Amino acid sequence: MGSISNGIPSWEERAEDKRRRILSQVPAAFIHKELTHTLEHSASVQEVPSKYLSPLELEITALDAVALVSGVVSRRYTSVQVLNAFTHRAAIAHQLLNCCLDFPYHAALGRAKELDQILDGTGKTVGPLHGLPISVKDQCRLIGTETTCGFIYPLGQLDTDDAVIVKILKDAGTVIFAKTSLSIGCMWGETVNNILGRACNPYNRTFSCGGSSGGEGALVGFHGSPIGIGSDLGGSIRSPSAYQGLYGLRPTSGRIPYYRMLNSMEGQETIQSVVGPMATSAEAIELFTRTIVEAQPWMQDPGCVPISWNQTTLESFSSSRKLRIGVFEWDGICLPQPPIRNALKTVTKALKAAGHEIVPWKIDTKRAVELVLRVFRADSASDIHRQCAKSGEPPMESACDSPEPPKSLIEAWDLSMECKDFRAAVLRQWNETARDGLPPMDAYFAPVNPAVAPRHGDYSKVRYFAYTASVNILDYSACTLPVGFVDPKVDLADDSSLTVDAAGNALPPPTCERDESIRKRYDPAIYAGLPVTLQIVGRKYEEEKVIGIVKMITELLKST
Repeated sequence: MGSISNGIPSWEERAEDKRRRILSQVPAAFIHKELTHTLEHSASVQEVPSKYLSPLELEITALDAVALVSGVVSRRYTSVQVLNAFTHRAAIAHQLLNCCLDFPYHAALGRAKELDQILDGTGKTVGPLHGLPISVKDQCRLIGTETTCGFIYPLGQLDTDDAVIVKILKDAGTVIFAKTSLSIGCMWGETVNNILGRACNPYNRTFSCGGSSGGEGALVGFHGSPIGIGSDLGGSIRSPSAYQGLYGLRPTSGRIPYYRMLNSMEGQETIQSVVGPMATSAEAIELFTRTIVEAQPWMQDPGCVPISWNQTTLESFSSSRKLRIGVFEWDGICLPQPPIRNALKTVTKALKAAGHEIVPWKIDTKRAVELVLRVFRADSASDIHRQCAKSGEPPMESACDSPEPPKSLIEAWDLSMECKDFRAAVLRQWNETARDGLPPMDAYFAPVNPAVAPRHGDYSKVRYFAYTASVNILDYSACTLPVGFVDPKVDLADDSSLTVDAAGNALPPPTCERDESIRKRYDPAIYAGLPVTLQIVGRKYEEEKVIGIVKMITELLKST
């Protein structure tokens, strides 16, 4: 490892220094040196905390965000107790999963003590999230921390202002205690960067936690945080949520503030990145989203739309109201693996049994992906190269997948119009689901990805983000729906011919090399225990409806 001339540290030295500092603020009692994130075994690490956490810490970290706020407000727990419980569990998560980039513990502890003093002294809370610990993806600017977006160059530069989403969360009474890893520039579906390397899945460390918000997915999936803040440009909230069995909301752009976030391709607005929550319950997603919208973010972020929260809409869609729901089983290009096909059948059966109408649905994902990739490659990865050049770190090939030359301004405008035309076509298609005096379908459910979490090194072989990216280009509201876990006795592999399933039912033959690769790589014995997750998709600015439907289906699944 060398140094750049004039004594300036090399990018490798800066990365190594950052790795040393990540746990430096965490109490020594929370660090267990015998733990390692090396892949020495493939078993789930979900049971590891029981060996290190106290009974109270285990009790606290088992709760969702709604129960935690209630527990603090009722004074069953103090904010300090809750912070310490999650910091301890998050420190274990990082040692096992390599998922965090910062623990601003001293600032978080000071805030937790302040919140306890306010509640004890006045009997009043600071806001609706009083005492709730929250982790944020390391593109959320947080005063006093380094915000990297997965790059080396920001190391050593402390934020002097908060992202708007962070400011609102602080005002609501949260305690921001961890910042999580992400793919370099947020431009890959696995969480890998030159600072930390690769993050892992808590259900099986030899499998991917997804990306680009994979650090959040791993941490929240390990119950090291009750809510994580991720971002989604092509599926970066929903894929990690799917791989860890979480609820993750991808809102329409402008519903939740994005201003002052650090990102790559800043200024690209044809397909906008959005911020959203990742949590262990739909109720936590509701609490978070309602809190942010009721704070009137449009008064702080010029990109936010002034749409008030509509609790009546949410409750009407989470009740027994009969709905028309589309099912997007597959797009005719990449067939979902058996566990995901079974999940689609499970949800379809539950909805039909409850009296809801199922509407067949399909989007032209081939056209959607073509447009999305042309937008993402419009600068020929020059922005990624530019950010990497600031430190001398090598651009990761995965983030620079851009075989096309950069587009001119006129070409970019033309591409933007093509995207608008695609949105108009899908809008017409959705409206045409109306029939016999009935309104168009309320929402649809679909795979997040055609594959469950891939093994490390396999992502490029199963990468197919059409089911998520089609939502991004449409700018629709979407939320993941955990359905279960891979059961090797139920989720049997297809016949080796790939044209017949385990029950002898005919399957469409593979349509392409990627489709064949996705099908061949599924092995029920190896994939056993991994989460199986779908997504619920509504139209633009229908977050309340989508959350309500997710809550309704979650309850139906509990009774099946």
